Amino acid sequence: MLESIIIYSLLALCMILCGKYAAQRCRRYVGGSGVYKDCGTFFTPEIIVLLLSFGFIFGCRWGVGRDYFRYLLSYSGEIPVRWDFLFLNISRIIKNVGGHYSVFFGFWAFADVFLLYYAVRKYKFIYPYIAFFLIFGSFYLPMMNTMRQEVAAGVFLLSIYYVDKKKIVGFIICCIIAVMLHKLSMILFIAYPLLRVGKNWFDKVSVQLLLYAFAIFIHYNGDLLIRWIETPFEFLTGTMDYEQYEYETLLEAEWDSRNRFGNNTGLGIISQMLKTVPIIIFSKQLKEYYKSSYFNLLYVLYFASAIFTLLFGNSIILNRVNYFMGNFPIIVYSFYVYYCFNTGIRKMRKWGLLIMLIQIPLFINMLSNSASTAQYSFYWENDFETPDVLMLGTGNVLMLGTDDGTSFGNNGMNVTGNGLNGTNNDVND
Repeated sequence: MLESIIIYSLLALCMILCGKYAAQRCRRYVGGSGVYKDCGTFFTPEIIVLLLSFGFIFGCRWGVGRDYFRYLLSYSGEIPVRWDFLFLNISRIIKNVGGHYSVFFGFWAFADVFLLYYAVRKYKFIYPYIAFFLIFGSFYLPMMNTMRQEVAAGVFLLSIYYVDKKKIVGFIICCIIAVMLHKLSMILFIAYPLLRVGKNWFDKVSVQLLLYAFAIFIHYNGDLLIRWIETPFEFLTGTMDYEQYEYETLLEAEWDSRNRFGNNTGLGIISQMLKTVPIIIFSKQLKEYYKSSYFNLLYVLYFASAIFTLLFGNSIILNRVNYFMGNFPIIVYSFYVYYCFNTGIRKMRKWGLLIMLIQIPLFINMLSNSASTAQYSFYWENDFETPDVLMLGTGNVLMLGTDDGTSFGNNGMNVTGNGLNGTNNDVND
């Protein structure tokens, strides 16, 4: 635990200082005017250090992320893979040039954080806060879990610029790239018409509060939602050839999720409510302060993410849809805290400080759990032994380390494959 706290804190400090220096290159945002200084190139020395620091630390990790060992074994060729075209071929290039698996993990971690920062490059004044929430808000952990989908989520974040500028071709290109990273990204194409029709969705505070209250009710009565969506979800999974997401499997997975992790109603979800409700209450002031159609789009997607977190949080499978919007809370939290500290209203500073202080005990509490995959160690500290049983996905178990050195699936058949050396078979996330 102590090692994890030290490494994550040092990484956060490095990223915060680099972000602060990058922000100082630009003129402070003048509240209400919508005027920014052209900050020039994105790849300044401090930004390069920031990105490389994140990529290095998470490239050299061992066991961080629930899916870490599955990606490790897939990359090493111990198990077959079914990655989508772009993720597969970039990973193959890294493998074919002799890249260590730390290079593989580091490259995709770098891609995650690059897309996050590059998407809001015109708003560098929030860079220090992005670093804070990324690490102490533990948003880095989903990036290390469902790696393919998280990179696709970064591309989706980048596409919002094209939605704002009414550049549908740019948006479509981003979506196509996301699909080549993770085919579930097909659902992102509907975002353009939805966001163009309703740039100011959820404009009224009262409507937002009512919707949020309804989502809380559903969250504590999760069976209602999973039964409501049976028919459309069956159609969606059938269309994309995701048999493991069929309704019966979905229902079984939800109960498995509850048995393994408990109904997601602990301190984590309560802290999210404590952060979300003040942001909803001050949402009009935020929109008036920034006077940006781009910010309005980010806020719409943030609020949708907050709703989906409550609606889908009890189900591992259903919550996958929400992974595409995992970056928006980081960004809106950062805009909100910047507003609190710079609006000139003294009481707002307390609200900004509150949302930041909430993160620290939750961050430490998560690391104190011996079963948490957030605990950090470097790969060279370990004896390179993987678990005897590796969960590959809903209903799939791979037995590792048998006496004769082979690997067997839950049906007793040998599933050892060539991985990135050419086989494109059964394993998916």
